[in-house]
Amino acid sequence: MLLSSFRETFLEKFLSISTWQSLLAILIFFGLMSGFWYGLKKIKIKFVYRILIGMLIGFIVGITIQIIIGFPGGSWFSHSGNSAWAMIDGNWIDISKYYVSNGEGFVSISSIVDLENAAELIKGTIFSDNNGTEAFVNAIVSDQSIKQGVHWVIEFNVWASLLKQVFINGILLITVPVVFIAIFKVVATPGTKGLGRISGKAVAILLINVAIAFTITFWLGYFLKIGNGLNFDNQLQGGSGTTDSKSLPSIIWGYVPSNFVVAFSAAAVLPIIVLAVLFGTATKFVRKKHPESMNNLMNFMNRAWDIIMSVLMMFMKIMPLAVMAMLATSITTRAIGALGSIGLILAVGYIGLFVMLGFMTLILFVSGINIKAWWKYAWRPLIQGFSTQSSNATLPITMQTLNSEMKVSDKVVSIVAPLSTSLGLVACAGVQAGLIMSVLHTGSDSVSQMNIFAYFIMGLFTTVVASIGIAGVPGTATVVTFAVLNGIGFGPYFAPVYAIFGAIDGLFDMGRTATNVTGGVFAATLVAKEEGLFENETELISAKKLESIKDKISKKESKKSRKIFRKNKN
Repeated sequence: MLLSSFRETFLEKFLSISTWQSLLAILIFFGLMSGFWYGLKKIKIKFVYRILIGMLIGFIVGITIQIIIGFPGGSWFSHSGNSAWAMIDGNWIDISKYYVSNGEGFVSISSIVDLENAAELIKGTIFSDNNGTEAFVNAIVSDQSIKQGVHWVIEFNVWASLLKQVFINGILLITVPVVFIAIFKVVATPGTKGLGRISGKAVAILLINVAIAFTITFWLGYFLKIGNGLNFDNQLQGGSGTTDSKSLPSIIWGYVPSNFVVAFSAAAVLPIIVLAVLFGTATKFVRKKHPESMNNLMNFMNRAWDIIMSVLMMFMKIMPLAVMAMLATSITTRAIGALGSIGLILAVGYIGLFVMLGFMTLILFVSGINIKAWWKYAWRPLIQGFSTQSSNATLPITMQTLNSEMKVSDKVVSIVAPLSTSLGLVACAGVQAGLIMSVLHTGSDSVSQMNIFAYFIMGLFTTVVASIGIAGVPGTATVVTFAVLNGIGFGPYFAPVYAIFGAIDGLFDMGRTATNVTGGVFAATLVAKEEGLFENETELISAKKLESIKDKISKKESKKSRKIFRKNKN
């Protein structure tokens, strides 16, 4: 009794190492991590290779553990790991809540401790715990087809997530000050013009991207009939999810924070952008009366920016190790074995992501951007987005890449990069919604009766509007699913549809976030090109072409100024 209490209280709940398998897996993993770190100290290689090596090690660790536990499916990872599983009709099923007959009555399987001797008892009829309703008749259960859960894997994931969470928390820690200071500096700088035009172009590009991504993915899924055999009509339970949709006006007024402290403590980026613009604009006005004080404030903000960037570099040093942990736990915390039946949906989703990456590359090429030079730097935020599965966590790297490596002007980077994490996410909105709509139309006899073009237009409009109002919310893909289905009048299908997308969400989210982040870099680059806002030493566009763009913009502004002058004179 005392030993059992010690095991549960100290080993399981506090230490999270209660089995020899847990201890061995943790020691091997941290041994690999230490060796990797030592190698990075001894061998100087480019940052991209450090990240890729970390991803490779994490992938090998994750797949190795999945091989050891047999690529389980179903709800294998959703329990504590102490349940009993049996192979029935070719599927692994959690039988902990079922009862079996022992000749004298029915015994709960959860009360059977010695699983090695349980096969004989479990052979035969298995009854459910719902009033004795028969669940399996003469189920074939052998010694080889019954085993316990994967508690040691759960404990391994707790320890493997240590460096992953330290890194993600550290990046998120500086996201708010990065956004606020960057935008404040741009807005408050004397003589800064064109911010409204830059913002308008960025929003237009991001929303058009969402519309294109939705269109491509929807028709791809529709023609491949990716919902065939899912029979959503037979799975309706009358529920429609727990997330409420919002009207467009309420979404807009929600961007203006009502509490200064809450705005800085929340995860949403758009309210921070609004605050930075307000304070930056106010600083410009106050500068007219107190120029010296405002100069001191700007100096303070400049030094604060230097400090924040220094903190960022501290966390970036451990990114290869964090990426290793991220990929390993992404694989070992999900029932990959359950993905076989819906693999086509995941495949179509990734095809949609790759098509959008190709489309954005093509647009940049047509616009005159040096594609080779662009991807030379764009891979970095893409990789971090893939690894962290968080646009906000990638934002500091995105801004640094655009500003320091691509040489995009602060004026563009400070506005467009934060916007791209909170509005018009090309993958979490466009690709995700396109998949949802095509799966539902091809997987429901009732929905398929609706005119396909009317259905498509409704879905397109709803997705574009939803991409304005729900981005930046935790669980964005889940909210997109509900908002789109509810917006087109098919809210009751949320539960069965999300049952499919929930199973692939973890694996799909890596690619979605990578594409979202790349979409932000794409939008900033395109706006910078249109506005001629590159530094002279940029590799993305030739000096001659950049000068030509600046001359055209200068002539337009001069012509506009003369027109305004003549109008005021008259």
